[in-house]
Order: sequence, then structure tokens, then C-alpha cells
Amino acid sequence: MNKTVLCIGATLVDELYFCDNSIIAASSNPAQKVTSIGGVISNIAQHLALLEVNPAIITAIGNDADGVFIKSSFNQSGIDCNHSIVVNDATGKYVSILQPDGNLYVAVCQDNCGKHISATYLETQKEYLKGFDILIIDTNLESETIQWLIYFAKNHQKKLIIEPVSVAKASKLAGLDLNGVFMVTPNENELLTMSANNIKEQSIDSLFERGVETIWIRKGAEGSTLHTRNQSLDLNVPSIQIVDSTGAGDAALAAWVFGYVNGEDEKTCLQLGHTLALEILKSKGAVDASLTPSLLYQHKKKYYND
Repeated sequence: MNKTVLCIGATLVDELYFCDNSIIAASSNPAQKVTSIGGVISNIAQHLALLEVNPAIITAIGNDADGVFIKSSFNQSGIDCNHSIVVNDATGKYVSILQPDGNLYVAVCQDNCGKHISATYLETQKEYLKGFDILIIDTNLESETIQWLIYFAKNHQKKLIIEPVSVAKASKLAGLDLNGVFMVTPNENELLTMSANNIKEQSIDSLFERGVETIWIRKGAEGSTLHTRNQSLDLNVPSIQIVDSTGAGDAALAAWVFGYVNGEDEKTCLQLGHTLALEILKSKGAVDASLTPSLLYQHKKKYYND
């Protein structure tokens, strides 16, 4: 493995509330709580560490107990976070309410730290960033910071992957110069927001025209499609019983990157991505702490035995 991966984005404390019964709006609903380290980019980094990719992370955490816990956990997991920022504020938090079947009903997020991962700060870290082959970022970053990273990746021949996070945050990409982006990973709604276009095919064409090399569109129960300028690769998913939908897309990207840095072909990378997403959907929480590279390949055989 000769490619190195740096993850840049928000880290949060996840509080997930699994309701005992179908949610009744505007009323109190009994629920069970699960707490963990979260945030899109941190979920990705944690899975990459478990898959022995040895990632690093630039994130921003508060100078509170949550921040101390996160930094300690990253260090124990083998995630280099020494270039992250400690802010005189509370660590960000993501709170979600889930139906008994594990599907998300509503979620809220507060993060006063992420804005400190600024273009100005990253400018001071340029020599550090140059040491990585792959940069993975999320759209929790400010638009100016995302644009700086796109230009940096283009100028220094880095593979830049952008995870759009949500429809609202994906809209930040609509007005940016994307020339230099290796891959974006939207779902179908995020795709339309990113291109400010209501037609899927035109949205794909628009992103290619703006410089994106690869578009990986996630389609939930219908699987996903990996688009390049020359071809499209579709992959279906088997039907499963969902326990918790949190973090499935993050897991998919981590497993795809694991396959990519280990020289797997496009189809196998997609299969690995789907496999880890399916395993996450079948359990509570966004990260499978028992994951190993060999276990991921074993799981893949259950879903894609070819």
C-alpha cells in the first residue's frame, strides 16, 4: 500500500435516539440512546484505520471533555490528528431521532468548531498536505475552504474526494470551480443540488463539464452507479433488514478507498463499499469496531461472491 490518505472535515459527538415505537410528531417518544464519535469525515477515518490504511485527519474539536475523549480515541486508533485544531468552544454534536426500523426521522447538528478549519489555516499546513496522495473532505467545511482544497489538489496532483454530507451542505458545491476534483459521492437529491439542475442526466453532464472526474451516485436500496466520462458501472444491493441508517454512506466511501489504495478494480471497489455499508445498516452506530481487512472480504462473499 503506497497511497496515503488525509481526511479533512468536522468531528462531532453523535447521539442517536432509537424510538421504541413509530414516532408521533409533536409528542414525547420513548427511545434508547447510543453515543459515539461521529461526523462524516471522522466516520470515514475510523473505518480506514480499522482497515489498516493508517489515515490522518485534520479536524476541529472543542477544549472540553468531548474533545479530549475524541483526540485520545483517535490516537489509540492509529489516526494521526496532530495537525487538528483545538477551539475554545464546545465540540460539535449531531443528534438524530430514528424510527424503530432504523430509518432516520430527523436530525440536527451544531458545530461551532468546523469553521476554524479555514483556508488560512490550511495554508500554514501546505507542506504537511503535500505528503498525502488522497485527500477526502466533507462539505461541513466553509465554501472558501473547499475551493482552496480543490485548487491545492489540482496544483499538486492529489486525488481529491468530496463527500457532500447532505442536500443543504451539498449546495455549497453549486457555485464552486470543481476542476481538480477526482470524485464526488452524492445521493440523487444531493446530485441535483450540487449542479443546481433538476434533471439527473443534465446534472451529471454539468459536473463533468465543471471538471469532476468521477461521480459515484448512491441510490439506497437500488444500489449505486459509478460514472466516468467514458462509462457507467451499476451495482445492485441485496435486500436487508435495516437497524440503523446512520453512517452507511461514510462506510461505503471508506471501503471503496480501501479497495482503491490496494489496487482493486472498479467493480471490486464498489462491492467492498456496498458490503461495509450493508454491515453498518444492520447494526446500531456508524462505525463497526470489529472490522478488519480480512473480515471485510469475508463479508463481501455473502453479498457478491464473484
